[in-house]
Amino acid sequence: MPTRPATIARRPRNPARTRGRLLAAGIELFAKHGFHGVAVDTIVAKAGCNKRMLYHYFGDKEGLYAAVLQAVYTRMEQVEMKPLPAAATTADVVREMMARHFDFLAGDPEFVNLLMWENLNQGRILARHPDLLTKTPVIERLREVLDAAKGRGEIGDVGDIRHQLILMMGMCFIYFANRHTLHQAIGLDLDQPRVQAEGLAMAQRMFLAYLGLDDEGNGPAKGRKAISRTPLAGRSPRGPTARGRRRG
Repeated sequence: MPTRPATIARRPRNPARTRGRLLAAGIELFAKHGFHGVAVDTIVAKAGCNKRMLYHYFGDKEGLYAAVLQAVYTRMEQVEMKPLPAAATTADVVREMMARHFDFLAGDPEFVNLLMWENLNQGRILARHPDLLTKTPVIERLREVLDAAKGRGEIGDVGDIRHQLILMMGMCFIYFANRHTLHQAIGLDLDQPRVQAEGLAMAQRMFLAYLGLDDEGNGPAKGRKAISRTPLAGRSPRGPTARGRRRG
């Protein structure tokens, strides 16, 4: 009597797992090679699935890339928006916000690389997905902190809060975005924890000094009044006015 061929048990489908593998593959590959340096075939091979799945879950390669950016930005926002220490001084809160940003960058090189790639791409994909990235929550948190400090007479007018956020983030980001070139140029290994700790502490002190606070955060820096950070009259964004320039 002929025997029936054995049936092969199929693994149950797990859409969330398949989507997660594609997203993880996209994060790794786009961080290494950028959007234009990765083919769909490479992504699906890394994820262990077929093209149909990528198109099903993300529409196309750009859809996956947008999901990758959203995923890594969400990781940062989850760190930035954790509750701040209660009853802390302004200086303590500022140091904590900068430390969170710095430590996140130190622990998430994929985020750093993806951000640099998207800037090299002139933000074109982010521009086509305007709801993908916003710093509004952390801007509003910083505004609340500095407005409260101004109300207590600790600091003066700091101007456009967006510039303050750029200053805080920029002094942290350069330690990771430029670590290789700076290592070669000035002989400082920015991957060393000791060097990173020194850099963070210096950045925190510089930002507090800009605000007019001392390291204790108990008011204006010793011997200084709270300074109003408004543009000087008669000065254009490009420099002194023509009247103020020396003629040859």
